[in-house]
Amino acid sequence: MKPEKPELLAPAGGMEAFVAAVENGADAVYLGARAFSARRYASNFSEEELEEAIDYAHLRGVKVYVTVNTLLKEKEVENALKLLSWLRQIGTDAIIIQDLGLISLARKYLPDLPLHASTQMTLHNSEGVEFVKKLGIERVVLSRECSLEEIEQMRKKTGTEIEVFIHGALCISYSGQCLLSSLIGGRSGNRGFCAQPCRKKYRLYCEGKLIKTTGSYLLSPKDLNTTSGLGALIEAGIESFKIEGRMKRPEYVAGVVRIYRRLIDRYIENPAEYYVSEEEQETLTQLFNRGFTQGYFFKNPRWELMSRENPHNRGVPAGTVIGYDRRSTRIRVKLSKPLRLGDGIMVENAETRPEDKGKIISSMYTGKGQVYSAGPGDMVEIPFDSRAPSGSTVYRTHDKKLMDSLKKESESGSLRPKIPVFIIAIIAPGRPIRLEVKDRDSNAVAIESEYLVEKAKKQPTSKSQIEKQLSKLGNTIFEAAELHVTVDGDIFVPMGQLNELRTKAIEQLENLRIFRWKRKPLDTQQFFESEEKESREKAGQETEKTILESLPIRPMLSVSVYSLEGLEGALAGGADRIYFGEGLFRRPETSGKKESPAKRPEAVFENAVAEAQKAGKKIYFITPKLVKDSRMESVEKIFSRVRETEADGVLVSNLGTMGLAKAGKIPFIVDSPLNIFNSHTFALLLQEGAQMAVISPELTLEELKSVASHGPAECIVYGRLELIESEHCLTGGLLGNNKGQCSAPCRSGKFKLVDEKNYEFPLLMDYECRMHLLNSRSLCMLEYVPEILESGVSSLRIETLGMENPDEIRKVTRAYRKAIDIYLESGKKGKDNCEKLGKGFTTGHYFRGVQ
Repeated sequence: MKPEKPELLAPAGGMEAFVAAVENGADAVYLGARAFSARRYASNFSEEELEEAIDYAHLRGVKVYVTVNTLLKEKEVENALKLLSWLRQIGTDAIIIQDLGLISLARKYLPDLPLHASTQMTLHNSEGVEFVKKLGIERVVLSRECSLEEIEQMRKKTGTEIEVFIHGALCISYSGQCLLSSLIGGRSGNRGFCAQPCRKKYRLYCEGKLIKTTGSYLLSPKDLNTTSGLGALIEAGIESFKIEGRMKRPEYVAGVVRIYRRLIDRYIENPAEYYVSEEEQETLTQLFNRGFTQGYFFKNPRWELMSRENPHNRGVPAGTVIGYDRRSTRIRVKLSKPLRLGDGIMVENAETRPEDKGKIISSMYTGKGQVYSAGPGDMVEIPFDSRAPSGSTVYRTHDKKLMDSLKKESESGSLRPKIPVFIIAIIAPGRPIRLEVKDRDSNAVAIESEYLVEKAKKQPTSKSQIEKQLSKLGNTIFEAAELHVTVDGDIFVPMGQLNELRTKAIEQLENLRIFRWKRKPLDTQQFFESEEKESREKAGQETEKTILESLPIRPMLSVSVYSLEGLEGALAGGADRIYFGEGLFRRPETSGKKESPAKRPEAVFENAVAEAQKAGKKIYFITPKLVKDSRMESVEKIFSRVRETEADGVLVSNLGTMGLAKAGKIPFIVDSPLNIFNSHTFALLLQEGAQMAVISPELTLEELKSVASHGPAECIVYGRLELIESEHCLTGGLLGNNKGQCSAPCRSGKFKLVDEKNYEFPLLMDYECRMHLLNSRSLCMLEYVPEILESGVSSLRIETLGMENPDEIRKVTRAYRKAIDIYLESGKKGKDNCEKLGKGFTTGHYFRGVQ
């Protein structure tokens, strides 16, 4: 039995790329509107272009998914919902979405609009998929870090449609969990403005010593290419295969879509003889590559994941530098591939900046003089401004002939097969011609001519003549698959009448194929009138409740710690609530020493709870941010410890863990990785049972107010914010054995990455050998405690990740405790500021915000 054919889903950053995707065989295309799209630097689509694109696709039987997959600020939610309403109306097949608040509103007001969960939602376990399924999500775009085995398990367990990336650029961080671009330059990846600082140079240090590495682009992954493993992905039953590339050229989209269309069809037709030709692989390589990887589908790629020597497109090797003539400023190259004028080249080890290594060939010379092209084995000279050492490889990064051919073929005609139609004609003297046209999707048109058929006086019109004329569908997207003509007696029909009737019928069929997807418009104003009414009613209830209680809520001070010593320091400093994360992060081990009974995990957690309860404070256990299905028992173990020790609950950072906590009746607080950006997301999480939510650190102080007023909220006011969490262990790849296998080097010392501006970013590894990159500077809002409290938050949070000294934890906690108490007692600001705690602090996004 043949396997099910997966959907081939193509990217489009503009109309040219969209047409290229459709005409080269995509089953569906994903694209973005001008607002709320995670690729804000793509040209994207205006409202007019969106409707034009959707109609163009639907006419050809292709689906369109629109990305509304950024996190939304409070003031943006109304316009985002209006956009969804309009997209629904013009026939969008589904919305790819990230923001939980917008999901909840869409399900409430636009229940017939299909929603797909974006990879930005960081869905990587079955419980998380189940949670969004209950919210009305029909399809999930899983995290790229999921293995094929994990994908199959999630699909089987949840019964939810799965979409995975099969080709294109990769992120070093789990999508939706990266703040690197945001905190370095204010351009948030969660908002579609990622500046890709991961593609810059970094240096790795251990215990202050520079670690020599091959290449300096330590956070830059290769590109995904699954052609060799495509059969296994098809056999897994994955519903949709997605190509990355909304920032790529139309020719790239055309070429990649065409090849994957061919490969999928080839496997479906004959799995046993599936192959990828040398030409197909070279075309993919030529179109764009940073080196290729199969990602995490079949194994953890470890060091093979990375493109450390070049973060840009490297094309294909085209020759070797033989020498450099300084007088003529030309490199001499012996070619291994053809080169032509208009091709782009990049020379490794050229004495210039990486971004200047490449150039377009405007002239080229051999011993015979200037030439247009040269082939393998030829020696050529190419003007090049920078010296390149002999032996350096010359890469062809742009193949003009290939690009021109892809563009020409896309413009000259569609590679899509024509849509078969079934035509029935009934013709009798004295009656109108009746014509019926039906496609394979059950769209049917029946029309009659105004012309009355004449009885033939001389030469009758033959049945074959009529069939020939009706089957002439010309440049339309249709072809006549079956034709049934019934002629009653000798008749005469002018060919012009048949042509006119056929043209009208085809036009009506085209309109039917387009308009069947349109939906009746809705009055979007009613949405927010309803929301405002509910908000006023709720506010009234809360006001009444506050009056009855007559006592203001005292803001709490929370401190997250990762050891008993840290806990003791936080309690000594005056913390009200402890988040305890012992064991989540690796710490240096002393070899040869037996673990004392007091340091066993059970005893450590018991002691932690005892210490907190003795001080009359609350304690919650921190659960991992990322938990695959195979490791969910570690979360269950934490839940068991909560029950056994009578701790107050858990801190959760992903939807799956939250769902388990709710099902297990474990009290929980939701942490900032769940990206609480607006009151609607906040309300949803509180409805799900959260005692409190930690608001996103990407919001400004003013934006925080608009969310915190809707319930118990916490914000982070101190500590190194986590920029990246990655499945790739940088230290294991660089310091493991010669095969890249990890030998636990992270246990041997402290690591940091240093960028080109000499900013130092601490690097931690967790219990699963995942990499955590922390900000180069600690957040500190000590002098702004009054403003934070006036925003309406219920709790301030100190994050001690990366802090090992309990005295430092005590000092910081005491400073915030004092600042809070002074304000509560006098309404004034304390005299202490961040300088008391050290140097090199940042106020994060509280005042500057993000794009």
